[in-house]
Amino acid sequence: MRILMFSHGYPPTISGVTLVVQKIARAMVVRGHQVTVVTASERYTPYQDEDQGVRLVRVRGMPNPFWREGPLPVTSSRAIRKLVDQFQPDVIHTHENAVLSHLLLKLKWDKRPVLISSCYSLPGYIFQYLHFGWLESRFEALAWKMEVGNLDHFENVIFCTHTHERDFRAHGLRPPTTVISNGVDLQRYRPEKDPGEEIERRYCLPPGSRILSVGRLMKDKKLDLLIRAMSRVCAEREAHLLMVGVGTERPHLERLIRRLNLAPYVHLLGPVPERDLPGLYRACGMFAISSLVEVQSLPALQAAVTGLPIVAANSAALPELVRNGENGFLVNPLDADELGKAILSILNHPDVARRMGQVSLSIGRAHDERITFQAYEDLYRRMAGL
Repeated sequence: MRILMFSHGYPPTISGVTLVVQKIARAMVVRGHQVTVVTASERYTPYQDEDQGVRLVRVRGMPNPFWREGPLPVTSSRAIRKLVDQFQPDVIHTHENAVLSHLLLKLKWDKRPVLISSCYSLPGYIFQYLHFGWLESRFEALAWKMEVGNLDHFENVIFCTHTHERDFRAHGLRPPTTVISNGVDLQRYRPEKDPGEEIERRYCLPPGSRILSVGRLMKDKKLDLLIRAMSRVCAEREAHLLMVGVGTERPHLERLIRRLNLAPYVHLLGPVPERDLPGLYRACGMFAISSLVEVQSLPALQAAVTGLPIVAANSAALPELVRNGENGFLVNPLDADELGKAILSILNHPDVARRMGQVSLSIGRAHDERITFQAYEDLYRRMAGL
């Protein structure tokens, strides 16, 4: 089977979406399919290369005003049509619902190929960066109309959580939908340490209680709340917050850490290679996430299958992974004090932490990425009539 994918980015551009696209594409190649991914060039100039059998067509990129590390793709409908004609895909699967998706839908077909779209966004995301005051509700309604209107042109729309799917159904989405978890590698992300694992020494991790946060250092992640929560935590006991990721918010976060006198307790680790992430999760006692617009959260999945209790904002799809009082706590969004209290409730009660970690494991194991890959392959075959 020939599968053509579109994505706003692909590693070395790192985000939850780019990592999901990469692992799905690689998995389909391993299963014997031909896969081409069209994506923005992280170099900004077009080029082609290959990633473990996945053919990559990297089109020209332009600066992204909201995310410096993730260029926007720039191409034309004519160029996309040429790629489609050359590759002759059985299925076209777009993971991008803006530039490339719009150009794809503009094409005229003698025989239209099967078009599938994944949806990873919420219209409210943009309002983490742009504020329209009293007009915000009107702009949000317009954003929903535009996004749903785009997705209505596809034969099937894929969501990674039922919460996300329900939100779009409630706003009028019409095509058939499929829910497929982003999945996680249970062979690597697990509670048991690898032989000779030396993450603590390699990253000079501080001794004592460690709380982990993983994700882009961007406004939509609301990481300032997590840092403010540490003021509440450190007023009562010593604990260390390890923050993994890069992004434009780093200077702001560094200033906040200094202003709150938290430099000994909040550690910005920067980018951590994926090969080291499983060990870093195992080196921590809990995971915290304060983002309000997560449609699933790969880091939260990775934390769950590592057996960590999780403290999360009670927002978007996070309640599907975090059951309040069972494998962690859900807190009121934007409430740093409540976030801090929830962290303390776990740190101060090791027996509760162990019990919650076991529940996290049972929740996480349902998201084995092997199930994810099989679900995608089954969907592709069904939609292509193979």
